[in-house]
Amino acid sequence: MDYITDRPIDTAENDLLGRSFFSKQLGETIYKYNGKDGLVIGLFGEWGTGKTSIVNMAIEEINELAKNDENKPIIMEFPVWNYSDKNNLIHLFLQNLEKQIETKNKNKYSFLKKLDNKIDTESININKLLKTYAKKINSNNYLDTLSHMPKIGFISKMIQSYATDDLNKIKKEIEKTLIEKNKKIIVIIDDIDRLTYSQIKDIFQLVKQVADFPNIIYLLSMDRGIVSNILSDMQKTDGNKYLEKIIQVPFEIPKLRKSNLNEIFFKKLDQIIDNICKKNNIHKKRIFDEDDENYKNYWGSVFRNCIDPYLKTLRDVNRVINVFQFRYAKVYSETSFVDMLAITTLEVLEPKLYDWIVNNKNIVCNGFKHENKPNYYNEFKELGINNPDLAINCVSTIFPAFAKNTNVGHSYSKTKEYMRVADEKRFNLYFMFDLDDIKVSRSIINACIYEFDKNKLSAVIQEINKQGHIIYFIEEVESLLDNIPYERLSSIIFVMLDLSGEFIGEKYNWIFALSVHDTAIYLAMDMIKKLNTEREKYDVIRLAVENVRKNSLGTMAYIVNTIELAYGRLAGDSEKQDDQFISLEHLEELEKIYAKRVSNVDLETIFDIDKFHLAFYLWKCFDKEKAENCLQKSFENEINKLKFICAAAGRWSGTNGTGWNFNSTVNMEYISKDEIDNIIQNLDKTKLDDQFSEMEQIKLASFVLNNKHDNIRDLVNEEGARKLVSEWKTGK
Repeated sequence: MDYITDRPIDTAENDLLGRSFFSKQLGETIYKYNGKDGLVIGLFGEWGTGKTSIVNMAIEEINELAKNDENKPIIMEFPVWNYSDKNNLIHLFLQNLEKQIETKNKNKYSFLKKLDNKIDTESININKLLKTYAKKINSNNYLDTLSHMPKIGFISKMIQSYATDDLNKIKKEIEKTLIEKNKKIIVIIDDIDRLTYSQIKDIFQLVKQVADFPNIIYLLSMDRGIVSNILSDMQKTDGNKYLEKIIQVPFEIPKLRKSNLNEIFFKKLDQIIDNICKKNNIHKKRIFDEDDENYKNYWGSVFRNCIDPYLKTLRDVNRVINVFQFRYAKVYSETSFVDMLAITTLEVLEPKLYDWIVNNKNIVCNGFKHENKPNYYNEFKELGINNPDLAINCVSTIFPAFAKNTNVGHSYSKTKEYMRVADEKRFNLYFMFDLDDIKVSRSIINACIYEFDKNKLSAVIQEINKQGHIIYFIEEVESLLDNIPYERLSSIIFVMLDLSGEFIGEKYNWIFALSVHDTAIYLAMDMIKKLNTEREKYDVIRLAVENVRKNSLGTMAYIVNTIELAYGRLAGDSEKQDDQFISLEHLEELEKIYAKRVSNVDLETIFDIDKFHLAFYLWKCFDKEKAENCLQKSFENEINKLKFICAAAGRWSGTNGTGWNFNSTVNMEYISKDEIDNIIQNLDKTKLDDQFSEMEQIKLASFVLNNKHDNIRDLVNEEGARKLVSEWKTGK
């Protein structure tokens, strides 16, 4: 079992988070600084955002730029943890500086010889002189313990060359010498946010008072919020303003792209699954059944509500993965992969909520409640949980009994079958123990959010989709959801719904893949929920239904169907108030508009609709006669019967590739399997390219293989279907 160490990377080659571009810019800025005055650069980022890795990549870039530079800069990394107290900080710093200069430039520094000639042979009280120097810098007299400090090279020699205590004169001589040598020195001080108040103060005094020399550039790395708060509390002043006096050039680490983080997380999960399967000689379906739609839908909800909101840094990902693989490997055969991942995420990243769940088994598993129904929001808030609403939604997602006592209303069946944590008998088992890869610029994304009208917005998003970057765009907009101006929501919602059926690609190419259509729908629904009034929500959905493109009719069917289910009208399900975007009266109006809109689609192209099976199902629910008449009329052309099969095929992913199944389509209410197979067999294969797209040909071949092999997926994957299409075309 391999655990992930929280060790910073040393080279851009190992960059997983898209930070190398930013790091190179930082390194180039430092290298190309030509000013003679000293400079203090601040690198700001929260814990876990990779500050040290960015510093390492910046150093790598400086070394690369300077490889042919005869006057290469000196890079000195000063370890702030190496001094025991404030009294020996200056001593250690000057020792490090002297060591770096002598190591890099041994026998080359003409000014060292110059200083040697200045040495006064008379005995000088160096200890007293250093104490005097310290007093002039800091009235706290914080160098008392340096009385036994040894001589420290050229700086000591320089101090000895003066018989007076005029340290300003000494410092000016140091400055003059450094300017004459014209040697750039880069001093890096990392992890400042991990120091105490007094240590932070010492570092800043060192930088601005003791060692503020020309040609020295300081790169100070820290969490701005932590350092600012410490300074504010202890200094009784504005911490940010204090930092502004110290830092001349601030660099904020760009916010981590969630798409990169999630992709890393998913890949690591896939590795865990592979390792468990190989070690125990089991099939992946034992752990994650990608063929089970209910299970996949549950995974989607758990990830959105219980995992994704808490993963903010690569450190978060690594910590969750380390704990998860240890715990799950021991109980994989008796627990749900999805639920164990959710519980582990809470254990690592929201431990207060985790402890609450452990101590409230009856509430979460049985829906037990006190005489007076508790206010979970207040309870979680009192526990110190940062986001009580998120906590309620999270617990409701994985515990249906708890959901009944909230307004969230999540409800998933098969608790026992899936060995979920909500099963009281299994509950205890769960508690035993890059910026260089930007696809769409932030300026374009901001313009889409803040500026473009509907026409321009639509054109830009279509171009992004055409370039294959729509998933990136959606995820970026998702991350900025709370920043979208209220008055812009309706326009963005309309365009997203209008174009969603044309979006191409899958979010992640692995067993947990989410289609880009689903991702776009989730985003649109999140934005709809942000609208204040029922009328606004109805108006934007109605406008989208009335003007929807043919390819997006499936999207609108999904949304209308979601609202139907929220009222429990179609499937006899219980009401889900959080999805009741509009009133029942307005819902009925939408149904009529939708049925009319879909009925106007050209019969020859109706099967091109994305999510056709859902669109047809909804149409049939509200205008069955017309829907079925339309279908039967289209069947007058036998090619359309095959188009129908292709449109309603369902995709699957497995260990041996991907493929198509037809179980949901061919219950043979309208056409039999044998009839379809017979039509395909008698089809003039020389006209395949004229009548069917490449993907439709693969689906037809998949149907034949499914029928032949009785849906044994290892034998009917997409690779096998492509081979059959090739045989058709070559006449073999």
